[in-house]
Amino acid sequence: MPAPDLTTLLTAATGASQGLAALPPASCAAALGLDGLTISLLNKAGLELIWHDPADTAGIAFEDLQYTLGEGPTGDAARTGELVIVPDLRALPEDRWPALLPAARRLPLRAVFALPLHLGAIRLGALTGHRAAPGRPTRRHMSDALALAEAATLILLTPEGTRDISSDNPLPLHRALIHQAAGAITVRLGIPIDQALARLRAYAFTHDRPLLAVAHDVVHHESHLDNSPI
Repeated sequence: MPAPDLTTLLTAATGASQGLAALPPASCAAALGLDGLTISLLNKAGLELIWHDPADTAGIAFEDLQYTLGEGPTGDAARTGELVIVPDLRALPEDRWPALLPAARRLPLRAVFALPLHLGAIRLGALTGHRAAPGRPTRRHMSDALALAEAATLILLTPEGTRDISSDNPLPLHRALIHQAAGAITVRLGIPIDQALARLRAYAFTHDRPLLAVAHDVVHHESHLDNSPI
């Protein structure tokens, strides 16, 4: 089956005025020769994953690792406004992302690129793509990815940009449970929300557990994190 045409996908999404939800992540990834694509937005807590294919477990896990560890291509692109292209994660020097790279080796992805989503000085977040095979994107795929990043930025700046076209509600936040857990820790321990988030991240890292799993335990009172020094 031939790969979807990205121009057709972008024309349909922008013409329908239905927001980011009108762009199918799996089809966009296939059009770019990738295994998966995600979009994360910058907020006070770091990066919020708002657009992804639920079947893209590797891409979701990679974004969660970056969020937990506070380093990686998505954050670099979002904060600096510069393109980050990594032909092979396993060929990078360890000091590039010292916490992320060892953890990412468990995931079936090698090539990663992250494009900033920005309009002038306004930095919104990043579009991140990944592939199991190493290698740089072709010139055509890179051109198409830039077009997708530009279209996504413009969509995100519209009133319906982050709304679910089926319910007219905001797109569900992938890390809503983490924010709920941080709020619970804030109340229980009387600490600021940023310290609660840092505590969650540190606990997940030191216990080698997914951050969402730790958040689930906190919310459902199945964790001793409240009384733990880390």
